Amino acid sequence: WTRRGFLPTNVAFLDDGGFLLADGYGTFKIHTYDKHATWKSAFGGPGDGKGTFDTAHGLWIDRRPGREPTIVVTDRAHDTLQVFAMDGTYRETIPGFGLPANVDAWNDLLVVPELKARVTLLGPDNTPVARLGDGSERHAQVENLRSKPESWADGRFVHPHDACFTPEGDIHVAEWVATGRVT
Repeated sequence: WTRRGFLPTNVAFLDDGGFLLADGYGTFKIHTYDKHATWKSAFGGPGDGKGTFDTAHGLWIDRRPGREPTIVVTDRAHDTLQVFAMDGTYRETIPGFGLPANVDAWNDLLVVPELKARVTLLGPDNTPVARLGDGSERHAQVENLRSKPESWADGRFVHPHDACFTPEGDIHVAEWVATGRVT
């Protein structure tokens, strides 16, 4: 089954040199490749959650200390994260996001940039410990805010599309806006 062809959105690297590829705008599947870039398997596909997706956009291997590694997929249109065992077996769904776009980890934290104008930090038990730069009220009030830099507010996000930690734990957020913006 193909929605719109093969349109990948993200990649995650495996410890053995292989990688996972999210076909987030195409088949909504997560593809597994070995270190020689040979396709091995896929999981997911279109559906209502619990192992299927509606825009499997972001992809991350959660290697936080004290836990078994898992695959985290941002199921953007369902406003959730889905967690899988390393073999692609569905484990759990984490709700409560606004179009999550990607994931990154530092120590025992996960950072989740959300296109609906905020960045969420999850603690070791995957519950929110902070919501940063929540600009969702402005997002709802100003039509086409992403194309109006004069209406952007310092300290408030418009469309966080990616976020990553530095080795020291600082967070850099890239937004999907007309001119680009990094906070």
